[in-house]
Amino acid sequence: MDKIINNLRVVILFFFLTLVSWPLAVLAHQPRIVETEKINITKPEISKAYYGKLSGKPHTYTISTSSAIDLYVNVLVPFIEGPGKNVTVKIFKGDQVLGSLRPSKEDWKKFFEPFGQSMYWQGPEFKIRADAGKYKIIVQSREKNIRYVLATGEIEAFDGIESLNAILLIPKLKKNFFEELPISFILSPLGWGYILFLQLLALLVGWLISRILKISGIKIQRKYFQKFSRNTMILGMVLWVALLLWAVRTSWHPTLILTSGLALFLAIISWWELKACKSLKDD
Repeated sequence: MDKIINNLRVVILFFFLTLVSWPLAVLAHQPRIVETEKINITKPEISKAYYGKLSGKPHTYTISTSSAIDLYVNVLVPFIEGPGKNVTVKIFKGDQVLGSLRPSKEDWKKFFEPFGQSMYWQGPEFKIRADAGKYKIIVQSREKNIRYVLATGEIEAFDGIESLNAILLIPKLKKNFFEELPISFILSPLGWGYILFLQLLALLVGWLISRILKISGIKIQRKYFQKFSRNTMILGMVLWVALLLWAVRTSWHPTLILTSGLALFLAIISWWELKACKSLKDD
């Protein structure tokens, strides 16, 4: 058992390093949920996706830069909205209009984003080399209660914090923005990698708890598992499946996923004790 746990430590370290570094190269936009009508864009060349909902008033994005930048803007809407949505984007430098995005029905193209596992209608793009100064991007629509995504910047930059932020935000966006089941996020490498990492971490935590109990001289643990190992194994498997399904169908909260992993550990050590008892009887 100790050899298995030692291997488990190595696997957990590998998946942790992979989870916090690998998305740097593959995830397109840092997600942001828009909660106000005025939004300040920091580091405008870094790729970000702002998920907003218009309710009659325009959303205004501001950029202030002291040096020249590559200014990139793209507008999208969730697939559920359908093509032909009246969303317009105007880009200003001061009071001067630099450009506008007024997509007609024919301008919207189907777009699938693999790491969020969601479908979009993608509108036109705007890109220029912009001098130092203050810029303003206004998103508006004649329609009310319309959802949109404003993509800015083209430089992909993800660290561990941004990766974790994306993992926690994507299930919320799938449920509240895309009106999709959050469970579909499990098809994403970010989704299943996150689950696998937390499950392995829970197994390691379970092993540490069992070691502490053993060192503390609490022997009731072993006697319990020897007597009720089969029932405990079944209970652990049921709790593991139930809690994991609950997590991926709702919030993807790490506490739920970790708890399901502890239930799996309970099932594993119960199976181990059942196997040991059977070996003793055979001898």
